[in-house]
Amino acid sequence: MKMEMTRRAFLQVTATILIMPKLSFASEPVRKISLPILLYHDISYEVTDDYTVSPRVFALQMEWLYNNGYRAISLADLESNTLPDRPILITFDDGYASFIPYALPFLQTYGFKATINIIGQYIGTYLTERINRPMLSWDEYRYLASTGLISLGCHTDRLHSYYNTGVLGVSGSSLLEDLERFQDNFTKQMGAPSNIIAWPYGFYNEKSMTIAQKAGFRYMLTSKKGAYRELGNTMEIPRNNVTNNDRLSEFLPKIEVK
Repeated sequence: MKMEMTRRAFLQVTATILIMPKLSFASEPVRKISLPILLYHDISYEVTDDYTVSPRVFALQMEWLYNNGYRAISLADLESNTLPDRPILITFDDGYASFIPYALPFLQTYGFKATINIIGQYIGTYLTERINRPMLSWDEYRYLASTGLISLGCHTDRLHSYYNTGVLGVSGSSLLEDLERFQDNFTKQMGAPSNIIAWPYGFYNEKSMTIAQKAGFRYMLTSKKGAYRELGNTMEIPRNNVTNNDRLSEFLPKIEVK
């Protein structure tokens, strides 16, 4: 027997469905991942110390990553629902001028994205801590941002010189003032504030994270070893420091972190 529903009956059924209480579903589980994050500083032939990797070693590492299926993404890509099969994050702290001749060409060759975390007070001058190193200028940062490969973060404005304490060496109000000064200058030069911060020397605590959030930072890079394991947890992102002594046998454990 064929049954037909009148328009009135249809509207009654629809109205009943709309006013029914919504069913409660369990929240989606945290998306698990094992994503290595590398921390570089200077890439140079001219300087040899614990903060410097030679261009030759850097080139070999980038070639190995690409040939083994790794694809370097940005911090913003962590919010994407689709990631490459073997994602990796590459970061550089301080903002050395050697980045353009020695690191950028390899990143461009392989289409690798990277993040540079800037010390505000030294932009376009020299970092005079331990040894004089020329630093990138605002014009160079604008050029790097225009490539679509390079993101720019904060390494504080004037707190990098606190070797033994980092941002923990100043009061909360001084930290906020420093980060807001960085954001003001960065916005004037780049058109928008940064949402990335890397803690100098790895020093931070709950209070400094709260202050950084107030200053507009969402992605907080630490110096803790290990892999990034929970997508969405952007407050304490671990990184593995790379040195010039990291031949393949030392480099692989920093990539294949479990």
